[in-house]
Order: sequence, then C-alpha cells, then structure tokens
Amino acid sequence: MGKKKPDPFLNLSDDAPSDPKSSPHVSLEKNFQALTNNLPVGIVLTSVDGKILNVNPEGLHMLGYSSLEGLEQIPIQELYYDQKDRNIFLKKMETGQVRDLEMRFKKSDGSLVWCSMSSVSLEDSPLGRYFITSIMDISRRKKMEEEKSDLLIQLTQTDKLASIGQLAAGIAHEINNPVGYVTSNLNSLEEYLSDIRKLIVLDQALIKRLEGTPLTEALTDMVKTIKEYVRKIDLDYLQKDMDELIKDCIDGLDRIKKIVIDLKDFAHPGKKDIEFVDVNACIEATLNVAANELKYKTTVHKDLKDVPLVKGIPQQLNQVFLNILVNAAQAIEKTGEIRIRTWQENSDVKLSISDTGSGIDPENISKIFDPFFTTKEVGKGTGLGMNIAYNIIQQHEGCIAVESEPGKGTTFTISLPVPENTE
Repeated sequence: MGKKKPDPFLNLSDDAPSDPKSSPHVSLEKNFQALTNNLPVGIVLTSVDGKILNVNPEGLHMLGYSSLEGLEQIPIQELYYDQKDRNIFLKKMETGQVRDLEMRFKKSDGSLVWCSMSSVSLEDSPLGRYFITSIMDISRRKKMEEEKSDLLIQLTQTDKLASIGQLAAGIAHEINNPVGYVTSNLNSLEEYLSDIRKLIVLDQALIKRLEGTPLTEALTDMVKTIKEYVRKIDLDYLQKDMDELIKDCIDGLDRIKKIVIDLKDFAHPGKKDIEFVDVNACIEATLNVAANELKYKTTVHKDLKDVPLVKGIPQQLNQVFLNILVNAAQAIEKTGEIRIRTWQENSDVKLSISDTGSGIDPENISKIFDPFFTTKEVGKGTGLGMNIAYNIIQQHEGCIAVESEPGKGTTFTISLPVPENTE
C-alpha cells in the first residue's frame, strides 16, 4: 500500500511529533476537524494553482456536491461564474489575505450561488503554500438587495410620473413657446417670399418687354415701377430679416428637440446600467426640464466647475436634482434665487443647491429624508421625493446633507465618489 495522503484538515504543521498518541496536537487537530465539519460556513482548501484539496460538508452542500471526490478533479477556477473573478481573487491574495469578497460560483447543477469569501494564505505545512477560504452563501441577501433596488426603481418611476404630471403644463408651455415663434416667423417669411415673387414677376415682365423692344418711355416706366416697389417692400431689409428668421426657426426647433430629448431621458423607465456620468450635464438637462417651474419666480445662478465623471445612473441622478430644485422653487413664495455649485473635494465630486426660500423648521430637519414626510398641503406632495433622493444617493455610495434656516433658505449638499479608473 502506498503512503497515505496527508489530510489537509489535520496535518497542518511540519513539526508534528512522529508518535500521534504522544502528540498534544492530535486532540487539537481533531477538534479543529470536528469544528470545520460542523461549521455553518463552507471551508475550502486549494493549492495556489487552483487544485481543490479539501472541502468541509457545508462547502460541499453549498456547491451542490455530495463528496470531495466530485470536486477533486475540478480546478477551482472552473467554479467561478466569471473567469475574471479568479484573477481578482489572486490579485487581492497578494497581500496574504482577502476579506468579504463577493463572488458568484457555479453549482454542480449549473445554478449560481452568491458567496462572500474570506481567505488566508498558509505556507508552513506538508502541502506547501495553499489557501484556506471560508465561503458564506449570501444569495438570499443579494436577492433582497435586488428586490430593494427594483422597489426603489418602481418608487422612483412613480415619483417621476408624479413630477411629470406636476410639470406637464409647464413643459407644454415651454414647447409651445418656440413652436409659436417658429410658426410666426414662418408666416412672416411666407409674406416676404410673396413680395419677392411679385418682384420676380415684374423683373421677368421687364426682361420680356425688353426683348426686341427699343428703349422707350414704356421701358423707363417699367424700371421706375420696379424701383418704387423695391423701396416699398424694403428689399434689403427683407433679405437680411429672412436670414435672421431662418436662424430663429432653426434655434427654435433645436430647442424643441432638446426639451423633448431631456424630457424623454428623464421619463425613461428606470435602468440598472451603471455608466460614467457628467454631473454638470445632468444639472443642465434637469434645469431644461424644470425651466417653467423655476423661471417665473427664481433666478438660477450656476457655478459649475470642471469635475471628474462619476459612476452612476444618470436618470436617477436627474430625479434627485429635480426633486431638490422643485422643492426649492416651491419654498420661494414670490421671487428668490437658486444657486447651484459643483466642485471637486479630495476624491469626491460635490454639488450644492441653495435657495432663498422659507427654510425648514429645526424640528423637521431630522425628518426631511423620512418616507412620507412632507410639510406641503394635502394633495401637493407624496412625501417620497426626498426619501427617494436619499436612497438614490446612498445607492451611488454617496451622501446627501441638508442645512436650513427658517426665513433664509435651505442648502442641500451631495457628495459622490470619484471612481479610481475613469477610462
């Protein structure tokens, strides 16, 4: 019979005495094995190259195997759902340990399990260098997080629809304004063209009259008539104004296009795709959508610095900015100001929105982000706007704070982390 293979859960040290009965380590090692066999956490031992050396019963159950024999011939890297995750793990293990690394693994039946991994590297053993890794099944937590994210998206979409309903009349007004002056300009342009056509008819008549006709008094009268009509319609002005009208029409149509695009982006059903986001562009788009709500009683001052891109979902950030801006406008009774600033502070992009409105009473400051809390009249607020804003910023790994003084105004300050790699 060949030499018995050392059990990775027992023979963990090179200096174990040769006589097991006299070894003080035997009881300790057996207790360690009993502990690992009964832990509610998976324990996996792997070599550096990925060979699975041992797995405790909970680990086998978690991965969907009944015995170690089913795993011994499978390298650990084949169990990762994403092959790149193995490289991430090895990179982090260069420090000698990994804590709470979340990865997805494939079970024996092909289904997936989310695991939280913590691992250490051990070297002084008969096995050489190997990794001992604990894996905890966090699939339920991940599912709850996904459900919470879905619920937030649904609440955000509901709040969007409420906001759009509130802004619908203003948006229609914003669209009707450029449509109105485009229509008016086109009508004027049509009249100008009608005059020009008459002039062209006269010119053509003159040309036809001149054909085979000597320069007579009739020709002189015709030229005089043309000159008088040119003066009457002010041809030079018409030509200049036509260019300006056409430019206005193009600008108006571009404005309509921008309003519609921004509104479409804002009203788009919630997406989960994370992308690099320009916070300043989000502010500009939101101001464009909320223009009618703001312009009649507020003056908006912008101080938008060049800031790095952040990672996030632009539609959700737009929702946050809109909720704050609409609240700011509603807090201003007659006329006031809103100031918007962006800047970089260390590894964060900062944004503040300040208003000169009525402010928030001190006893309500701590409740401002609570769900269903509102100081508005019944029917004028859901009480979800600022709670949704808070949750969105939290999901973006940022923070939002509020300062207010009754009678002087309110300032919301948002911090969003700058990702390490923005390429």
